[in-house]
Amino acid sequence: MRNATIYDICDGPILKCQNPTVPGQNLRKLYKKLFGNPLFKHFILRWCSHPAIFQSQIRPYQEMMEAAMQATYENWQDKEWIKTTFAPLAKLLDRIQDPQWRIREKADTRPPRMREKEVNEVLDAVLSDIIRVWDKNPKDPFFPVSAQVIMPGDSICNGENFMNIMTGLGSYEFQNINLLFGLMRCFLHSNPLALKIFRRPWKGIAEPLSMRVSWITHRTGFYDDIFWEQIYNLYILEELPQAEQNKLKEMLESLLHFLIVTSMEWLVAPSSGIKHPAITCLPKDGNGQPLCNLKPRDWKAKKELGFDDYVPDVDTTFLALAMSRKWLDLVEEKNLNANQELLRAAEVFLDFPWVEIINDYQIGGGNKTNLPTITMTRPLDYFGSVPLWFDKPFKKDKEDGRIVRETLGNEICPGHNMDIFESILANRYQWKALEGENLATLQRFLTFHHNAFISGNFKEDSAVRFYLPEIYVSYAGRLYDTWLTIPKDERQLIDPDGKVDQIRAAAMDYCKYYMLGATLNPFDASLAVATLSLLRYPNRGDGLIERGIKVLHDHLGEGCFRHPYKAYEWTMVRHPTRIIVGSEVTTSLFAMNAIACYKHYMN
Repeated sequence: MRNATIYDICDGPILKCQNPTVPGQNLRKLYKKLFGNPLFKHFILRWCSHPAIFQSQIRPYQEMMEAAMQATYENWQDKEWIKTTFAPLAKLLDRIQDPQWRIREKADTRPPRMREKEVNEVLDAVLSDIIRVWDKNPKDPFFPVSAQVIMPGDSICNGENFMNIMTGLGSYEFQNINLLFGLMRCFLHSNPLALKIFRRPWKGIAEPLSMRVSWITHRTGFYDDIFWEQIYNLYILEELPQAEQNKLKEMLESLLHFLIVTSMEWLVAPSSGIKHPAITCLPKDGNGQPLCNLKPRDWKAKKELGFDDYVPDVDTTFLALAMSRKWLDLVEEKNLNANQELLRAAEVFLDFPWVEIINDYQIGGGNKTNLPTITMTRPLDYFGSVPLWFDKPFKKDKEDGRIVRETLGNEICPGHNMDIFESILANRYQWKALEGENLATLQRFLTFHHNAFISGNFKEDSAVRFYLPEIYVSYAGRLYDTWLTIPKDERQLIDPDGKVDQIRAAAMDYCKYYMLGATLNPFDASLAVATLSLLRYPNRGDGLIERGIKVLHDHLGEGCFRHPYKAYEWTMVRHPTRIIVGSEVTTSLFAMNAIACYKHYMN
């Protein structure tokens, strides 16, 4: 008896349904787009039958898709309906066992002989790449970042997490695409040959991007936040020729302008009612066109997936606040000839009661209305943390005037909470963060991070939402670097129990034993070098950090199109499927930051 394919299950219920609801019409459109692609359909999916589903057993799955085609808005917000309707798919997802994707062998721990010449060769190569990419588009310079869809899905997307996602989303469009990708995950993993087309094991921790033809290149405020910090770290070294220093300054001002001018919009805090600015990752102009360097077809696809209207996130906003503070302070300290309008914009952006605003969203603080709707980042203890998205409801005027909230769901990721904590520390005087309830808010953030590190939960891939654990650990390095700028009496007030030092110790152990103890690629090595340098690794000269630099030096030239390095996974999303994000110039920026932090550390 023949085994069933996706088309055996879905074609009848989706394509032949006579009177689908509006959500059902969207499902049909997505199904035709995703599974109707001729190459994908006839050369891959047609041959992906599921060994556990015979033709005689497809009826429960067909009923599931029939229910989705007739689903109303109310159905899609009914958690019990979702759990009952899609139980067959959840059970199928639980059968999947992912291969071991990462190939890591024990590292050579002998101290390498790294001279200043080799360190500077890495810096020269990546800085040349960064400047070349920046200068490609003089009218609108930016650093392109690409997203690659991993069709087989994310390794932690079992039946339980699938249900957690489906019941936590506020958009039927996004629920529909999660449903389809959930089905695809089941069928691709049941066919090893098809699986190899889309994903193969790799060396190191971060996954390299492949299949360049499928990349979606774009720009977001979050990316520019991180790039700004990395360029800043090299700029303040003041080691480069004046022409290159001027180029870095040009980049800093341009990136900051995109953040706090181009990408700013206004919101109202849900409990306190405070009106405040926020930074959206994918800004639009007055005509609704993208300002984030997305191609028209990719912007259209984003709309079809259910996030046409994008909610500003707390992470990007608080990173931009930290960058604004650093730029204002540096301009004053060095008496730089800076753009006055940009300085004024930074001052205005900072001049809000940001600790009170973020307390509206803090679990254990003032969060009464915006709790996480998706709770798959376990085993984290959420006390003291803030969900990702600010509160921004949307009114569907073109449909029936209904209000939609949490379009993409709302989740806890430790990395963005570290960004908030560090930003508050950097702006503690202006925001009165060391007083009263504001101090309690600050200390709850510290408690959240301390619990994550001391429990060891920070090491779990399942505990992070948009990054690998190594990225979260690198944020601990940035936190400690800021911590050292705070007077000892203030440190004692914030952290009387020494939690920051315990976080530092756990982060150093992770870098030493997990990261540098086995195979790394250049992106991983950049994080290890920068993090240990920012954490002020105490055993200077034992060769540990230099092992990471050796990886960077040995891999020079691995990239294509004159880039020194390949593109690696920097950030990612787990739903609707696994999507990894990075680019060759992103790797160069991270390597540049590693060398800059190392030079600070050695000096």
